[in-house]
Amino acid sequence: MAQHGGGSTAEARLLEQARAGDRHAFATLVHDAAPALERLATRMLGHRHDAEDATQEAVLYAWRRLESFRGDARFSTWLHRILVSRSLDALRRRRDVEPIPADVPASVAAPESVVEGRDLEPAVRDAIDDLPPVQGVTLLLRVDHGLPYGEIAYVLGTTRNAVRVNLIAARKRLALRLRGTVDLGDPEAAS
Repeated sequence: MAQHGGGSTAEARLLEQARAGDRHAFATLVHDAAPALERLATRMLGHRHDAEDATQEAVLYAWRRLESFRGDARFSTWLHRILVSRSLDALRRRRDVEPIPADVPASVAAPESVVEGRDLEPAVRDAIDDLPPVQGVTLLLRVDHGLPYGEIAYVLGTTRNAVRVNLIAARKRLALRLRGTVDLGDPEAAS
């Protein structure tokens, strides 16, 4: 049995069963990804209720569109892509999106150690919330979820280079916003 985008043989079997209409198999696929999806949605949208709604919408969409899943990524990565797309749409409706500056320097502070963990300092949480949505979600997918650049690119429907640029811009904005508020480490640290 072929594996799907780095997924396990068990995942491939569950996908076959789910595509045949087995809701239990689909629920099993979703079960492991659900906590990470809700955490990401909460960080992106800022409200638990909105996050729960976005997660439910993403799962429902995935169920209805399961046949369109090509298997070029893990199933959980595909779910992340759906969730991020829906959440970014919601954020765009809430506020204007700032463009990414073209002249972002390659060497900026890397506040990952501050971002890691569930209990973020209020200043850090506010700074992340103030990032343009794509930069914020890119940072969260990399730091909080530990996704590699390739998976982040898939989730966001972009390129690895765009992921790198968004991370650099997000780190720079966080470093500028948090300078003096939180110890960000060596300002010359590279990504």
